[in-house]
Amino acid sequence: MKPTILYSGIAVILLAATIHARAEILAGPLTNPANGHDYYLLAPESWSAAETEAENLGGTLSIIKSVADQKWVFAKFGHDGDKLRSLWLGLRRQNPGGPFVWPDGSKLDYADWNSGQPDNGGGVEDCVHMWTDSQNCGAWNDAVEWTSLNAVVEVPGKSAEKALTFKEKALVGNWYESGRPDRQAWIAGTDNKLFLITHDRHAARLVLKGKDVIYDADRQYGEIAKDKILWSDGTWWSRQPAKYVAGQKAANQDEPKLSPGNLTD
Repeated sequence: MKPTILYSGIAVILLAATIHARAEILAGPLTNPANGHDYYLLAPESWSAAETEAENLGGTLSIIKSVADQKWVFAKFGHDGDKLRSLWLGLRRQNPGGPFVWPDGSKLDYADWNSGQPDNGGGVEDCVHMWTDSQNCGAWNDAVEWTSLNAVVEVPGKSAEKALTFKEKALVGNWYESGRPDRQAWIAGTDNKLFLITHDRHAARLVLKGKDVIYDADRQYGEIAKDKILWSDGTWWSRQPAKYVAGQKAANQDEPKLSPGNLTD
């Protein structure tokens, strides 16, 4: 019986550590009447940990689209009594030194940068927060991902969820990487989300941008052609497997490589 008790004790400790690792919700949900979205305030942690917790809650870190959004979020969550809070937002660089994008893939159409920001100090400041160490409290600053800050989570209301479009539904089904029958992938869809499941069971969220551009959670971009998806890293998927022999190139392996600069919304 002793080994059983020991293993049970270890399991309890590990479970407790897992529970403790999740971010504490300090406030929320609070509903923004302007968009019907619910918002939460998380205890301090890194940007990535905060974004993971946001997704566990069914949303993302907050997306600021206007002056009204900026004022509402900072007014509700930027104060801790007489003190001010710095707050992680959803905005980050997908690649070091690259452009900032929101977690839903939308472009940066509105910004409230503090004077001199973003400065990408040390070349490693890829995540954005509302800053209190400025004359314009709540103005944005870029910071390193592992900085421990409070974060604001935004969860769209049910009314904000959009059903899959005809194009998105048409993507659901079987695909083959580089036309190879041994590297099958699947695109599965819920009522309002697309997911990619690769041959090795890696899963990623897929989002359509514009008419014929798609991206996944690994920050790869692709162009949708007829029965094909051409990725920015040069790989491609097809609806049907090409003639393929192990150790040889698949038919049509000489697809032109694309780069993110070639893709337009």
